[in-house]
Amino acid sequence: MKGWPQMNAKEKDTKQKIVEVANHLFAEKGFSGTSVRDIAKEAGVNLSAINYHFDNKENLYAQVFQQNHRWMEESIAHIGSDDTIDTKEFSWRVFDFFVNNGSPLLNTFKIFLNEKLDNIPDEAFSDCKGNMGPPGHEFFVKKIRQDVGEEVPYEGIHWAMRMIFGDIVHFGVMMNAPMMKEKIKNQPNFQPEEKKKSIYNLVEAMLDFLKANPDRWKS
Repeated sequence: MKGWPQMNAKEKDTKQKIVEVANHLFAEKGFSGTSVRDIAKEAGVNLSAINYHFDNKENLYAQVFQQNHRWMEESIAHIGSDDTIDTKEFSWRVFDFFVNNGSPLLNTFKIFLNEKLDNIPDEAFSDCKGNMGPPGHEFFVKKIRQDVGEEVPYEGIHWAMRMIFGDIVHFGVMMNAPMMKEKIKNQPNFQPEEKKKSIYNLVEAMLDFLKANPDRWKS
């Protein structure tokens, strides 16, 4: 039995170009506000190319979502693979990664938040099924567990992870928003060393709270 035909280099380039253009348009206009014709026109391809690679707009949207999620997962995993750093340093490096990837980060979270995914079939997200928590969450959990010990239940670890990740994303997006960049670039509190202190202080406060209140999450 023959396998599926392999894409040649030109086909791969075309597919990636479509995904990149769709990523931008979905972030800017949302799923409902973006037509397949819009994507084809900006990508410089015909409609049949989109149908060939994705069948429909729903599958293309899912592909964009998965690619963004995978990009963040792999980037955070690379940071988290360093076993010599603790939760504070790990959190700072993740924040620094977000700040230094402004446009992709903004696009990614616009894709995540712009539209409800109710209309997209579950099978379209099969590549990241079961892994739809905050990107890199398992590395946050691992680092926090190493710092607070085994006394704190998983529920407490998970709470701290979500709080830390939420703060990192909030400041990362804010510092890359065009309307904010000019306003904050010369403010002392937003300089790298000051932001690093803020991230360290936030994480330290979370860890201290967990260690001081291990019974809070016990049933």
